[in-house]
Amino acid sequence: KIRNIFGDEYSGQAGKAGVFAKWKGRQYRRKYVIPANPKTTMQQVVRDHFSAAIVLWHTWSSLQKRAYSYLATGLVLSGFNLEVRRYQLWKLKAKTSIQDPIQGIKQIGAGDETHVADEATFDSTPKKTAICPVIIGSLAAGTGATPLETDVIVNSEMGDCLIPVGIVNVNGHVAGGDPVAEGDKLVISYTASGRTVTHEELAVAEDVEATWTIVAKTTIADAIRTAYSPVDLASAHVYIYDLSALAYIEIDSVTIVNRTGEVNPNQTGATHTGESCAYDWYTALKD
Repeated sequence: KIRNIFGDEYSGQAGKAGVFAKWKGRQYRRKYVIPANPKTTMQQVVRDHFSAAIVLWHTWSSLQKRAYSYLATGLVLSGFNLEVRRYQLWKLKAKTSIQDPIQGIKQIGAGDETHVADEATFDSTPKKTAICPVIIGSLAAGTGATPLETDVIVNSEMGDCLIPVGIVNVNGHVAGGDPVAEGDKLVISYTASGRTVTHEELAVAEDVEATWTIVAKTTIADAIRTAYSPVDLASAHVYIYDLSALAYIEIDSVTIVNRTGEVNPNQTGATHTGESCAYDWYTALKD
């Protein structure tokens, strides 16, 4: 919008008389020009890259968008316009490829981390680890006689989902159902920050040596992150979408809030009795 000395505001096209706009903070009026449709090959390429840049922007979380807004501070453009500009430079002038802003949580402690190899307290009710905070992504099966067995571990803070062992049955480790087949998916339903998410896709079955599998993700670097976070402790439910049956089959999963050490079994009716878990903990710096 631009404002004249009488306080009138103008924005955009004024009939065929002209166009009111701003350029680098300066108000101006220019002659109206009929927009040209992209007819040449190069025009179409530029338009396609512009569309792709917009699609990429909308896949980012609010934190990732905010990172670009910070980068645009002091420039006469928004974070969105900066992202589009860099995308075009990448595609059209072979500049450095655009990167998704990294988001996550830093856990800073005093001293070294400590490993707990066997804590045999986990069962079918919510529990807390004996010591916390737990290092994100470290909860795993213990070394005891009855180790924790679950299909998916959901880390609440950033929604990082780990798959300890590849899933080859639509019932997960419980088995007894059909084998995972082409087109089957791993999905999750949960609530986060007041938002309810239903059947968000986490992974698609892959052909691993002639066996369709939801591939294991055992380290935090490989974890599959939910679109929204933090995931509310008792809200997560994980399913296999069985394409042949057009059905969602809930499988066993647990959610952990690493800061407090709270662990919640998610599957209705799942049975865990005295299973042992392992994890790493650290001494957090005091505020």
